[in-house]
Amino acid sequence: MRGYEAVLIISIISFLVFANSASAQYWFQSGVRASQNYSHNQGASINIETVYPQNLQYGSFGFWAGELLSNGAFIQVGYEISNQTGYYPTNCTVSGPCAGKVFIKKGHPSWFWEYFPAGTDSAQFYGSIGPNDSVGQSGSFNTYAFRYSGGAWNIYINGKEVGSVNLSASNSGNNAPTVFGEYANTNNNSTYMEPVIFSNLTVYKNGIPELVSHGYSYVGYGTGSLQNLRNTYGVKEISPYINRFEVGSGLPTPPNFTTLWSYGYFLKINSNYGNKENNEFTPYSQINLTEPEYVYLGNNTRERFIGWKGQGLGSYTGSLNSTRITLSSNITETALWKTQYYVNVSSEYAVATGSGWYANDTTAEISLNATNVSITDGSRYHFEGFNNSIDFPSINITVSKPEYISAIWGKQYLINASAQFGNVTGSGWYAANSTATLTLSNIVHQINQSAEMIFNSWSDGYTNSTITIRANSSANIRAIFKKAFRVNVRPLSETGETINIKYFYYRGKRYNTTTLFLPSGTGSFGYFYFNGVNVTPVNPNVNISGPGNINVTLPVYNVTIYTRNIFGAPISGTLLLSFQNGTKISKYTGPNGTVAIPNVPYGNVSGTVSYSGFTASVKSEYSSDVQISMLTPGIIIGIAVLTIAIASFWFYMQFKHKKKR
Repeated sequence: MRGYEAVLIISIISFLVFANSASAQYWFQSGVRASQNYSHNQGASINIETVYPQNLQYGSFGFWAGELLSNGAFIQVGYEISNQTGYYPTNCTVSGPCAGKVFIKKGHPSWFWEYFPAGTDSAQFYGSIGPNDSVGQSGSFNTYAFRYSGGAWNIYINGKEVGSVNLSASNSGNNAPTVFGEYANTNNNSTYMEPVIFSNLTVYKNGIPELVSHGYSYVGYGTGSLQNLRNTYGVKEISPYINRFEVGSGLPTPPNFTTLWSYGYFLKINSNYGNKENNEFTPYSQINLTEPEYVYLGNNTRERFIGWKGQGLGSYTGSLNSTRITLSSNITETALWKTQYYVNVSSEYAVATGSGWYANDTTAEISLNATNVSITDGSRYHFEGFNNSIDFPSINITVSKPEYISAIWGKQYLINASAQFGNVTGSGWYAANSTATLTLSNIVHQINQSAEMIFNSWSDGYTNSTITIRANSSANIRAIFKKAFRVNVRPLSETGETINIKYFYYRGKRYNTTTLFLPSGTGSFGYFYFNGVNVTPVNPNVNISGPGNINVTLPVYNVTIYTRNIFGAPISGTLLLSFQNGTKISKYTGPNGTVAIPNVPYGNVSGTVSYSGFTASVKSEYSSDVQISMLTPGIIIGIAVLTIAIASFWFYMQFKHKKKR
């Protein structure tokens, strides 16, 4: 400290030591001077660690902050550790004797403050001393401050005012504060000073506290001190902190005005999308950390700010995207981001949920509140699935990219069929233009042995019990039943004989038995299958009004073939005959020249008759008999003989006539 400051310390030490002081002539000082940037201030403060016991045989240890004012006055505040037990003066002023005494034990710390008015060179002590152990336990910290306010310089310890004095100056002028640890009024440099920590050197400018951004070392002697012994008490900044240092034995003794700390701390901000920074700031500056909540990257992709990860004293780690930090060390803040993708869920019908932003690799829950949306009573839109080939109305997807999920709907029509009797399968909703197959499970409902209800047709006219309907509109059809009676269908030939058929058709439906139930009312028989030929009835139309027999006449004839010579005499020829069904037979007419063939469909017979090398055609259609006349060898011989006889007679008569002439 400056020479005048050393004199002030000497003055207080003169009060604090009684014995072993005759040869005391050294004042060793080590500490920090603030840069000239902090001149013209209105006061200063410092946090000082209380450290004791200190092993003292001579002098005393003092740890304090002080400053020369603009008019040359001086003020300081801190704590002292004496080497003697006894009473010490306190509450001393320039206007009169000290107002009191305080008892202090050797090696125990007590706070003090001291001042010298401008122009005073007296060794007299002005100020106050606190009671024994008034600065707390070893290891604790206290804040010592002096500050101009209301026309006076006020002294504070831990924010509590302990004194006040008018020094006729309102600021420090060109002077900056100093902070020292001092071994005062001693005769050696070998007494060990336990290191004491100082921090947060602050000045007051215009009523605003400002942490000192530049601190310089000072290791030297007070004014009037002998200097032939090296000052062994050093000063060192405590890393990684700024404006935090210690003084005492065993520490470096750097050249004076060596920078212990400079401008401030570095703040590095790492961010992939927001602000980036790597700058130096005044220590304990308050810096706003701000990142946007979202950064949009396009294509439905964005980055969401999720928090800060801080390193360094005073750093911030948390989720706030806008906060403020105090630079108490070099700080690195890393902005953390999470990729999000937009899931766009759309649906032309019903209400779709699940649209929104999702973090990468999280799950999106997508759903529809309905799978069917009515258009009319018989038509609707039906959910067929999503465009990602999933047909459930509620799905979960893992989001790893932007998603466009749309619901696919198809038009449907209600195809409904009902029946008074039996069940109908196939009713329901069908996709537009698809095919509905409807089947009546039971086409017959028995009433009694002679009557029953049978399926007649559908209300749309189709008569098959199974029908197909193209779903291009809604449909509501019903099965129509008619009463049927038990009847015996009797196929008869033209001669009234019962014939055995294989099957027949009635109202377009095939029947394989002749005893059956047929619906009441008029109807028409189709063909009867008899002997391989479809035979159409002669009387196809009937009216069924009850149970009973139904006679149906078929064009089936008994065909008789007569073989005669030209004179009508029977001949026994051989018949080779073909029928309409493609079958062939061979018959022999016998001595009476007659063959009878029963139940021939349509009476249709064709073929030949052979006799003694002569052949004649045979053909019969819708006829009950066929007459075949043919020449025989005997007749031919007889005709030949007769012809010869006639010719001979004629020649004879011609010859006889010529003789008469």
